[in-house]
Amino acid sequence: MSTLLHVDSSSVKPKSGRKLKTMLLFPPEWVPTAPYLALPSLTSVLRANGHDVIQKDVNIEMYELFFSDVFLIWVNARMVQRQRVLEAKAQREGLSEKETEQRARLDEALALDVMDLAANAEEAKRINRSEDFYDADKLEWALNVFRDVMRYISAAYYPASLVYYPMESHLGYRPGVSREVLACLDDEQVNVYRDVCRQLVLSAVGKERPDVVGVSIGTKMQLIAGFTFCKMIKEAFPDVHVTVGGNVVTRLQEDLTKQEAFFTSVFDSAILYEGEHALLWLLEALVGDRAWQAVPNLIYRDAGRICTNAEIYTEKTTALPLPDFEGMPLDSYFVPTRILPYLATRGCYWGRCTFCDHGQGYFDQYRGKPAHDVVREVKALKDKYHAEHFLFADESYPPALFKKVSQLLVEERVDIKWTTLIRFEETLQDPEIWDLAAKSGCKTLYYGMESANERVLELMDKHAKKSVIERNLREAARVGIWNHVMAFYGFPGETRGEAEDTRQFLLNNKSHIHSVEVFYFVAYRHTPMVRHPERFGMTIHKQDEYDMPLDYYYTLNEPDGVSCLDAMQLCEEFYQNDFEPWAVRINAREQIFLYISKFGSNVLPQIYATHHSPADAQADTVAGLITWPVAKADPEGGKEGEPGMARVVTHSV
Repeated sequence: MSTLLHVDSSSVKPKSGRKLKTMLLFPPEWVPTAPYLALPSLTSVLRANGHDVIQKDVNIEMYELFFSDVFLIWVNARMVQRQRVLEAKAQREGLSEKETEQRARLDEALALDVMDLAANAEEAKRINRSEDFYDADKLEWALNVFRDVMRYISAAYYPASLVYYPMESHLGYRPGVSREVLACLDDEQVNVYRDVCRQLVLSAVGKERPDVVGVSIGTKMQLIAGFTFCKMIKEAFPDVHVTVGGNVVTRLQEDLTKQEAFFTSVFDSAILYEGEHALLWLLEALVGDRAWQAVPNLIYRDAGRICTNAEIYTEKTTALPLPDFEGMPLDSYFVPTRILPYLATRGCYWGRCTFCDHGQGYFDQYRGKPAHDVVREVKALKDKYHAEHFLFADESYPPALFKKVSQLLVEERVDIKWTTLIRFEETLQDPEIWDLAAKSGCKTLYYGMESANERVLELMDKHAKKSVIERNLREAARVGIWNHVMAFYGFPGETRGEAEDTRQFLLNNKSHIHSVEVFYFVAYRHTPMVRHPERFGMTIHKQDEYDMPLDYYYTLNEPDGVSCLDAMQLCEEFYQNDFEPWAVRINAREQIFLYISKFGSNVLPQIYATHHSPADAQADTVAGLITWPVAKADPEGGKEGEPGMARVVTHSV
C-alpha cells in the first residue's frame, strides 16, 4: 500500500491552524432515491479536523426544481420566446432542417397545459414520498409523469434529450471529445445545467461564501453538469478554489492534464483516487500549512504548468470516521423512507475480471473492515439518522463478510433491511447461509453473471461454475431474496452457441431470477483486455478526435466470434423476444428493494407489466418462486449498465 512520502524540512511550514469553509457538491445526473456516499465520506474527515462543511446534493435539488410549477412556467416562457424567434425567421428567410424540427418540438410541447403538467408533477412527487409509493399502479403513473416532464423540458433545450430514468440524458455533445465538452459548458441553448447552476448553485455559493468548492463526479453522466458548475463558479467567484474528484476524474487523469483549458477556466485542481485525506491536505496547502507538492493524489496548475504529484495515498478503511450525513436532504429523495449507503470494503476482493475497470478508481486493490466494525457502524448510522434501509455499495460483497455480517446482524438484533452486489461463490452453497442472510434483512442481491458458458467465464477470469450459479440463485430465491442477474453478449472469443447458452440459462432459470439486465460487451479503456488486446483476439481502434475516451471501438481478429454489432443485435432480440418474464414497471433498484421490504416476499406480481391476482400468483408458485407470464416491455438501455436497473458503480470519492 502506498503511503505519504516523507517531505524534506524545506517543505514543512509553520502551522497556522486556520480552517476553511468548504462546500461539497454532488451534480446531476444520478438516481434520486438515496444519497450518494461520496459527500458524507469527505465531510466526515473534514469535520473531524475542524473544517466547516456544507453538503449540497444538487442532483435531488434539480429534480425537485424540474418537477415544480415555478420552473415549468419559466420553461414555458423560454419556449414561447424561442418559438417567436423561429416564426419570425421562417417568414423572413426560411428555416434550416434542424430549426424546422426544433419548431415542431416546441409546437408539440406548447400544446400541453403547463399548469396541468405541473400539478401532475407535484402529485407524482407526493406519491413517491408517501405510502402511495407501494401502490404499483400509482407509482408507475408517477414515474411516467416524471418522464413526460423531462420530455417537456427537453423541448426548451433542443436538441438536448433529458431523461428521468435510466440516466441517459444527452446534450448533443460527445463527452469523449474535450473540445466538445468545453464548448458545451458555454452553450446557453442546450446546456440545461447552466440554468440549474444559476438557480441552485450560484445563489448557494453567494450565500455561504465558501473558501473551497469541491465537486464529486462519480459517473460519466455527471461530467458535463459537474464541469458546468465548476466553470460558472470560477467565473462568478474567482477567489473560491474549485476542485474536482471522483471516479471519472481519476479515469480521465491523463487526458485532463493535456488540456490546460480545464485547469485555467473550469477548475483549479483535481483529486485522484480516494479523496478524504487528500482533500483535507489540499485545504492545509491552501492556508500555507503544507507544501503543494506534499499533497498526495493531486493535480494542480503552478507557474503556468500542470503538476501531478507523484505520491498516492490510499485510505485506511478501519481508521476512517463514520460517514457524516448531517446537512444532506435525507427526506427529499423520491422514496417514502430513508435509505443510506454504506461501504465496508474498497476495491474488489476478486479483482481479476478481464473486462472490468471498476478498480481504476482505487490505486490499491481490496481493503475491508472487520465484520464487527461493519455492524457497529451500521447500528450507529441507523440510530443517528433513523434509517432502517441500507445500500451496501461495495464492488462485490466478499463471501466471508457476507456470512459473518449476516450472523452478527441476527445475533445483535440490528433489525435492518439491506441489499448489495455479490459474486456467485462455491462457499455460498450451504442453505443455512441463505437462511441467515434472509433473517438478517437481506432483501435483494445483484449478481454480475456475465455469461452462463463456463469456457467464456474462464476467458473472463471469473471462474464461476454453472452449477454454482444455479444453486446460489435457487437458495437465495427460496428464502425470499430478490435475484437480479446481469449478463452480456459479445465477449471476444464467444461463439453464437455460447451466447445462446446464456440466453437459455436465463430462460430455464426464470423461476428464481426475478429481474434481468442483458448488455453487449464494451471495451472499457482501463481494463486488462484493452491493455493487451492481442491476448483476446481483438483490435482496439482509437480515434485522435476522442481524446477523453472511457471506452473504445473494437473489432475481432477472427471472423467466427460474436462481433460488437452481433452482440448489439443479440441484445435487441433478447429484449424483443425473451424479456417477458422480467418486464418490471418499477425498475430502480431502490424501488424494488423497498417493495420487497414492505411486502416481505419476492413474489411481487403487481410490479410486472402485466400481472395476475395474488391468488393466481400463488397458484403459479413453486416453493415460493413466481413463474407468471408478463407482457413485453421495450428495454431502456445504454452501454454503461442501465438498460433496466442501475448497475452498482464504484464509490471512489
